[in-house]
Amino acid sequence: MTVSTQAELLAAYAVGETSPGLSLLCASQISIDPGVAAFVSLAEEIAGAALRSEASDASMDFDAMMARLDDDAPLAGPDAAATVAGDPVFPQVLQSAAGGGAEDVPWRFRLPGLSEHVFPEFGDEKVSLLRGKPGSRVPQHTHRGVEATLVLQGALKDGERVLRRGDVSVCGTEHDHHPEVVGEEICYCLIVVDGKLHFTGRFGRALNLF
Repeated sequence: MTVSTQAELLAAYAVGETSPGLSLLCASQISIDPGVAAFVSLAEEIAGAALRSEASDASMDFDAMMARLDDDAPLAGPDAAATVAGDPVFPQVLQSAAGGGAEDVPWRFRLPGLSEHVFPEFGDEKVSLLRGKPGSRVPQHTHRGVEATLVLQGALKDGERVLRRGDVSVCGTEHDHHPEVVGEEICYCLIVVDGKLHFTGRFGRALNLF
């Protein structure tokens, strides 16, 4: 199933139609943000009711479910993600996948200010953790498929939007962007990509050779 927005991604997760990498991202976001957890719970209720209905053909009309969700459970804005006192950078579901917290991950240098850890077990998907120092930038790029980013700590500016803990950005092939870590805090992100990146900036194009 192709998704292009955060709401579509969460609704697809609710009906079991997301890939393993995107499922990890959604489960992590649910653990962080109670509002997102409520959205997914409602999506599951709508899907379950449709399957139980005598008029149902035992399949879920995804467009109809999205219409119901738009009416009944609009997602909160990008600054509404809950931050619980004492909460670790990685929620428990992500700690289980990573083998520990942010300090336990075997980070590898990628670019000045940017380090990455790539999970080895997700097949054709690239599922990775990114750690960025304030002021660091991801080279300008587009995507061959969908790229979903969950901010776990700090702030990431992507276009006009600033993503904070619990926020998700979903970018498709039409997006050409240059995310930047802003603020004074180290930024940690979970990123899932189902196709290769294509670097488009003046200097970033050289990265396409690697």
